[in-house]
Amino acid sequence: MRAIAWFCWLLCSLGGLAPAFAQAPVQCRNCRDQGTVPCGKHGKLLAQELPEKGVIACSVAAECKVCSGAILIDCKQCSKPSGESDALARQQLVRDWLVQRRKTIDALTAREPYFHLQTTHYDLAFNLKAATIGKEKVEPHPRMHIYGERLEALRALFVQTFELTDADVPDRMLVCMSEEAKDHGVLGPRLTGMGTANSVGLKLMGPEFVYSMWPERRTLPDDEAVHRNIVHNVTHLLLSQMRPMLFLGNKKHGWLDEGIPHWFEDKIVGRCLNFCFEEILLQPGMNFHGGKWRPAVRKLVDEGKALSFAALSQRNTDELTFVEHAFAFAYVDFLLATQGGAKFRDFLRAIKREQPTRDALPAAFGFTPLSIDAAFVQWVKATYSPLAK
Repeated sequence: MRAIAWFCWLLCSLGGLAPAFAQAPVQCRNCRDQGTVPCGKHGKLLAQELPEKGVIACSVAAECKVCSGAILIDCKQCSKPSGESDALARQQLVRDWLVQRRKTIDALTAREPYFHLQTTHYDLAFNLKAATIGKEKVEPHPRMHIYGERLEALRALFVQTFELTDADVPDRMLVCMSEEAKDHGVLGPRLTGMGTANSVGLKLMGPEFVYSMWPERRTLPDDEAVHRNIVHNVTHLLLSQMRPMLFLGNKKHGWLDEGIPHWFEDKIVGRCLNFCFEEILLQPGMNFHGGKWRPAVRKLVDEGKALSFAALSQRNTDELTFVEHAFAFAYVDFLLATQGGAKFRDFLRAIKREQPTRDALPAAFGFTPLSIDAAFVQWVKATYSPLAK
């Protein structure tokens, strides 16, 4: 009797668990009961435009006569009202978004409309021409999607490196990439509230965040150079918008304002060739050791010419020389490698609260502005090769 009772209890127990494991059978194999399927009119680009890729809206997709930019269309093999209504609502959102983009960007230049892309964290206005990326020629529309992915990847790396949360960098960012100088010359000043006659790029670093640029042919001759430029300058904006929000470049923290964007430029593209003052940018061939800075820093350290942190940490961005840019990168590299992103994050937060470096540095890292030099020199000698790769 005990065995029978135990067996009955077991059956009842399994019967109670069954709903947790059972799955309702799929009624429609075409849409898997979603009520919608991907629009078939986008060809190979469909994979770049799906919401899973972080795409919210695309102006080229918005011109599709089948889905009107919703990317998803009604499943013809079943009926699911919620899926259909979601697709219609998305179509209306895309239409409203594109009207607003046309007013904000295209109407200012009165020229051929820009392509527009809205991703999770960025608004991208784009009219660069086709370019070779790797070994393939990429047309403007897919090239725009590549930059949308690159921008999101940069932000994700920034958040990961400094062990941040989305709440630490909550603001959206507008990036405007124009093929012609005259278009950037109109859009840049209007969008950022500043500008110079020969500017390659202009930034607005709060309370809104904007970067407008054009690929000046001498300094940005190919897509790799444009990518480096975007990485460097958008990192400036990410650093400024990181809470507490503050631009560091005019607060005697130029080594952070430039060193961090150089670090990401090196991390992602492998060379540091961007300097945020136009008189340098517009001189052909002006750079420091071809953008490969570790061997150059090692050589200066070996020669006893390492820059003092105490002096470097008192410069504004527009006061930095080529050598100081390289050492700003190297000090950021040293601190991230030896102390980690979380400590660097805490240091940045203290600096942004306008705590003096002499207090913030030892609190975060255990170094004083005078004691850090010896540890830095020792690390460079142990880590940086004197041979250029």
